[in-house]
Amino acid sequence: MCLLRVTNVTRPIISNDIILLKDDAFSRLRDEVYIRVLSNDKRDGEISKSYFYFIVDKLRKMGLLLDNAISFKVVIPYAPDDKGGIVLREGIMYITNKKQLVYFDIYDTTYICGSCPVILSCVQGLKQIAYELGIKIRDDNPNLAWYKILESIQRALLEASMSLKLKLEEIPFGNKVCCEEEVVKENEPQVNL
Repeated sequence: MCLLRVTNVTRPIISNDIILLKDDAFSRLRDEVYIRVLSNDKRDGEISKSYFYFIVDKLRKMGLLLDNAISFKVVIPYAPDDKGGIVLREGIMYITNKKQLVYFDIYDTTYICGSCPVILSCVQGLKQIAYELGIKIRDDNPNLAWYKILESIQRALLEASMSLKLKLEEIPFGNKVCCEEEVVKENEPQVNL
């Protein structure tokens, strides 16, 4: 079971970064309209101008767009676990060297391997990602092959990562965002004795 979307990218690409995206935001990208807006910087007639820019704003907040360009090569979903850590989820959004965006979510139930209408795109996307990343495919079942590729990418990502950088002012602690208090104090009149 999975969801696969493959589309050509016409939007400029300015980065080869890997982005870890929270699982709920990654799931939102399964909407075909989000994928179309992400991959194309020109609005088609099917969506309104205001909705197009609403989605562009959401994609910028997710860190997927910078100005008008795509700011990633790979997106991996993650979820917080119940022990205060994070778990990398089995999904990927990848921009190939041929400028194709491949979105794959192993947890979605849209397609089933035995009767899959997108099996050709699935295998082509799988092979292209494996080729570009130098990962060997040993499974004949596409679902198992995707799982092995995602596992290899996650392992390589964690082994190669020295640090993860987050913006402190965007992290909510309790009911307020960190550093909010300092901004208020800066605007208060200063009393010198």
